[in-house]
Amino acid sequence: MMQKPFHFAAACTAACLLLVLILYAFADKPNERKNGFSRSIPAVKAVLERTLELKYPAYYIAGATDQHLYLGNYSASLHLLTVDQMLKDTQQLTFRLAAEERYAWKLARIMVDSPAVYMAEGNTPALYSGDLNSLGLQKFLPQSCFFNMLQNISPTSFISRSIHVDALGNQQNILAKIKTDSPYVTLSPGSITKQVDGIFCTDGTYDYDKQTGRLVYAYHYRNEFVVLDSNLQRQYTGNTLDTNTRAKIQVASMSTGTSKFSAPPVYVNSRVRTTDNRIYILSTLIADNENKQVRREQEIIDVYALDNGKYLYTLYVPLPTEDRITDFIVKGNQLFTLHDHTLHAYAIPTR
Repeated sequence: MMQKPFHFAAACTAACLLLVLILYAFADKPNERKNGFSRSIPAVKAVLERTLELKYPAYYIAGATDQHLYLGNYSASLHLLTVDQMLKDTQQLTFRLAAEERYAWKLARIMVDSPAVYMAEGNTPALYSGDLNSLGLQKFLPQSCFFNMLQNISPTSFISRSIHVDALGNQQNILAKIKTDSPYVTLSPGSITKQVDGIFCTDGTYDYDKQTGRLVYAYHYRNEFVVLDSNLQRQYTGNTLDTNTRAKIQVASMSTGTSKFSAPPVYVNSRVRTTDNRIYILSTLIADNENKQVRREQEIIDVYALDNGKYLYTLYVPLPTEDRITDFIVKGNQLFTLHDHTLHAYAIPTR
């Protein structure tokens, strides 16, 4: 008699599990639901040409020339991997610092503007300069400010993203220009705009186009990017294809004084790159006229005109494995994509 309730409970549990599995199979996965926009057709597809297996993970693109790519590593701040654009020849470089130098090495990032090399870490803050020939790094620009992102735009100036605290104690990400002469730091409070909390809602990615002297800042959680000149004067605000005009985030304040997401955010724009008067934005959302399989087997890069922000076309990047793109760069008609353990080179159709 005691076995009947047990069998009934087991059957109910199995039925509930089966129902959950069925609902999951037919439900839209994150970032695969209808998003209220369409992309242009026919599709423009990148063609995979070459692949380089990387011995270690955690690389990022630190810079590029017409002949080489330079990969920094998040786990080894003084390490640089040089790769020719045929992905055949590689060279390991290790930079040197004075023994007394102290910095938060896990936060340090290398920037290559060949032959110049910079290493920056915004928590101390610390900024070092050197070159690819001597491999020595020296302390540089001690009149810096704290920052969480930094990019060089010339040998004497950098664009940083820093957290600004106003008179009421409110925090917000802002852009700033750091120079080697006075005034050393110039804040630009109106360059990026707050919607929710000032930190997560303004989070994003940026890239500088040396040909035009323009900086593009793309927000992670809304369909917006800002184009500024080298003095951080806003030229115009553009919009990506999706309809996320406001950041869909929920933020909770902790007792420690920090904040964190209280619900999973809707991630919109992953990475931005600029070159040849175009903006390339790695998108995480599928369009209403795309099949869900598109996002699973390919990456989606939307291309916009740098002059006016007009949408031009979408580049579909087939993935040979399940590894997603962690970083990318466009050089002429070549697209280089970085993944956890591989570097891929693609041919891009002329448009």
